[in-house]
Amino acid sequence: MSDKDLFARQLILDFPSQPEYLFSNFVVSDGSKTAFNAAHLLCSRANHSFNSLYLFGGKNLGKTHLLISIGNQSVSMGKKALYVHGADFVKKTDENSNGSSSQFISILSNVDLFLLDAVDHIEGEIASQEKLYLIYNALTTKGKKIAFAGNLSPKNLKSTESYLTSRFQWGMSAELKPIDDETTSKIIAKLAKDVRLVLPNKVIEYLLTRMPRDFISIKHTITKINHASYTQQKKVTIPFIKATLNLP
Repeated sequence: MSDKDLFARQLILDFPSQPEYLFSNFVVSDGSKTAFNAAHLLCSRANHSFNSLYLFGGKNLGKTHLLISIGNQSVSMGKKALYVHGADFVKKTDENSNGSSSQFISILSNVDLFLLDAVDHIEGEIASQEKLYLIYNALTTKGKKIAFAGNLSPKNLKSTESYLTSRFQWGMSAELKPIDDETTSKIIAKLAKDVRLVLPNKVIEYLLTRMPRDFISIKHTITKINHASYTQQKKVTIPFIKATLNLP
């Protein structure tokens, strides 16, 4: 099952969860260093000046990985954490949710750490924005922590009330930027190593010029190459890659 399918089926996650999503498994690039450090600091015991974190950037750059890592790290320290996907948050806080909205808000307001992914889903959803505002205030008043992730920066959420976007900007904001060549190479090599697939440097260099740079596409490509190599019992070479991926 792909990561996308998993989150489509399970949008609310208790922790520990997704053990492959750890800080130690996150490949840090120049464009993600600030976000990585902020995420790590949010769930550390060190004193810091923020109780909320807002991660933003393009799709498949590692935002969900960092959110889950925050949750797993916090639980290992004895904290109660809960992850909710933005689509499910809107569904659960809708005014027509048959009375379950209050219970849902109460649960989220009483954890040590609340992680809201794909926060862009609340754009235009006034009822959900009001509920999130209440949850934010309840958690931060008690010294608890909250982290968000979205494609857009807080100031670019045009259909979101200012009272909420101001809360997003109260804490720390960090952008994840597109992955550079060096980091992409490291990700390809790491994913291959995880499945014990041997990829020569020439093959990695070839893939850099032929495949999309987002993490999901890279993982899908490595999975496909690994499966073909295993079933055909062949070493991975550039001709093999061309045939497997139907490249000219």
